[in-house]
Amino acid sequence: MKRLTIRHAMIFASLATILMVTIIFTQQSYKATAFPQQYQSGNQTFGVISSVQNDESGQPAWVVAGHWTSTMLSDNSANASQAMGDATAPFAGSPFDTQVQMVRLNGTAGHTHTITNFALASASQPDNMTKEFNGTSTASMREGPVTDIPTSIRIMGDRVISIWLDPSRIENHYGNTPIYGLVMDDDKSRPGPIGGNNTQVKK
Repeated sequence: MKRLTIRHAMIFASLATILMVTIIFTQQSYKATAFPQQYQSGNQTFGVISSVQNDESGQPAWVVAGHWTSTMLSDNSANASQAMGDATAPFAGSPFDTQVQMVRLNGTAGHTHTITNFALASASQPDNMTKEFNGTSTASMREGPVTDIPTSIRIMGDRVISIWLDPSRIENHYGNTPIYGLVMDDDKSRPGPIGGNNTQVKK
């Protein structure tokens, strides 16, 4: 019984952390979104990463936050199965890139990762709420970049993104669950107190 209570407390703490990080990112993003210049072209979709990842034993251990950008949603290729070449440098033409910071739940061991050079192998729409993009990507790790990692990116309801990298290729660094985030849409007004102005700050 005590073990079950501790587990429930850990799950509650994880969900509270995700909610807090999401609120911080989304409130700031709705009022004024400042993304680097390369994210500003009209055919790109972008958003934030806000996730909690497990450790090797399956327990919540890391807060993961950052940003992502993609051109895959704007080219109407969700039902296509065309291959795309990868880029030779981070954020230099890859159809999907992300940069995240990972920090332990106790606030220690902070570090940064990038996921770049995504090469699209297939795109599908398994249902009318989900778009799925499969291919390979490069992830920065402590020992250096790991290339050709099987990667699956899913967009659910045009609002939530999940990023799954084959755990066996990166020593289970992100645990046994995908990395989750939000899709930002500055073209649509948002209800509620954080709707109002959707001014996007551009360089």
